Amino acid sequence: MRTSWRTFFGFAEDNTDETYPQAVRRAKRLLQQENYEDACRILKYAERQRHAEAMYLLAWCFWYGRGVREDAGKAMRLWKMSASLSFEPAAERMHEIKKTKGRCGT
Repeated sequence: MRTSWRTFFGFAEDNTDETYPQAVRRAKRLLQQENYEDACRILKYAERQRHAEAMYLLAWCFWYGRGVREDAGKAMRLWKMSASLSFEPAAERMHEIKKTKGRCGT
């Protein structure tokens, strides 16, 4: 896996390559600014490269329909993939969901 990607969304200040962690930090800032569409474009690209944190954040976007069409199934798959890559917040989220399902009797 390449560790950097060319910024082609027009967000980089200096038009240089940035690492996936840098891109995900950029996406997190965009999420805080409620610029969901641009954040999701970055997260989708990093998710295709199996970046665990990007998967986790993109899952929340799908869960709430922010920047993408709401899709709980896609969110669950992304959290599961992120957890399988040992991203602890995703593992905790999956545990919360399983616990909630158990209380609901499903």
